[in-house]
Amino acid sequence: MSVASLKEQLVARALAEGFVKVGVCRPDAVPETAGRLRAFLVDGRQGQMAWMAEREEWRGSAAALWPEARSVVMLAESYTPGVDPLAVLEAR
Repeated sequence: MSVASLKEQLVARALAEGFVKVGVCRPDAVPETAGRLRAFLVDGRQGQMAWMAEREEWRGSAAALWPEARSVVMLAESYTPGVDPLAVLEAR
C-alpha cells in the first residue's frame, strides 16, 4: 500500500468517525511549535492545566515526545453545540 493511499484511507476513516478535520505531517513540520507553547504558558493561558507546563519539553516537540515517530496525525472535533445557546437563554 502506498503512503498516499494509506493517508487517504486514514482521512476517510477519521471523517467517517465524526472528526471535522484531519491532518498528517512530519514531527518537525512546524518548528515554531515550542515557541508558541512557551508564549502560551508564559501568558498563563493554560489555566488549571498544570500538566502542560510540567511537560513543556514533550508538548513543544512531537519528536521529543516520541523520537521514533515519523508522522503526526491531528484530529479536530467541533465543540459547537447543535443549537444556539443564546437563543435558548432568550426563550426562557
